[in-house]
Amino acid sequence: MARDRLPPLKSLEGFEAAARLGSFAAAAQELGLTQSAISHQVRNLEEALGHALFRRVYRQVVLTDAGRDFHRTVRDMLKVLRGGVSRLAPYRKANSVIVYADAGFAGCWLQPRLPRLMADLPGMDLWLDSRGLAVDFETTELDIFLTDAPDGGDTGLPSETLLGLDYAVYTAPALAGAAAAFLEGRGTVPLLHDEGPMDWAAWFAHFGLAMPGGDALIAGPTFTAVPALLGAAADGLGLALAAQGYAAPWVARGELVPVGDRICLGAAQLTMVVRAKGRGDAHVHALADWLRAAAASGQPIDR
Repeated sequence: MARDRLPPLKSLEGFEAAARLGSFAAAAQELGLTQSAISHQVRNLEEALGHALFRRVYRQVVLTDAGRDFHRTVRDMLKVLRGGVSRLAPYRKANSVIVYADAGFAGCWLQPRLPRLMADLPGMDLWLDSRGLAVDFETTELDIFLTDAPDGGDTGLPSETLLGLDYAVYTAPALAGAAAAFLEGRGTVPLLHDEGPMDWAAWFAHFGLAMPGGDALIAGPTFTAVPALLGAAADGLGLALAAQGYAAPWVARGELVPVGDRICLGAAQLTMVVRAKGRGDAHVHALADWLRAAAASGQPIDR
């Protein structure tokens, strides 16, 4: 095959499935094809590339060295292609507004307010992504970006502060007494951690409290998402340090209580970037205005 010629593209999906599953039969079942069709695709691909991609060992197929190398390329290519296809979905919905948000804001602040949002903006279709993936503003289709990263996500685009995040300590009601004593230097209560803008060392230092000895300050589980952190605290696993606005749903349900009255005001901020581009701009601006109003009013969460 000439260097600038691509192999038969329709064979790549069959090859990838067979390589991943280690079986032509399993690949055929996954793709809804016959085993002979998969075998035919792989044979055509091997002929086009000039390399054997599999070794046939009894009823199994095993990748050759060339096959393993090529499988990595095909796997990554198909992942990118599927991602590109999925990004087309919003274009089928003229009223969709694509929002990328931190899991804390999406799951703790926005989700409890969704009933009110949907009632107030009935003509808008929200498309919410809170997976925490890195966002490339050159290639990612989005309308509103929300983050509590210290640099505002470093987007290079105009941004505004939507929420000031005031941090407090929370725990399950059963641990409230022990937690209060621990913060005053008596006893031990496990600490829960996340990857948010404020950690326990900064909290103790801010209030001039004595640091727990040994590994107590760093020991304990770490969570990448605030909802999981607060859920663990509600289950009685320890103390959580979180923004008041994010802990509010758990407090409202009686699952968490604040420990003491120490509040670190303005410990972080939630930044919003609005990037309307012509497609459904009215809905984008309507949602941005709704978020601004909800944040400014301090309206309680929906029950």
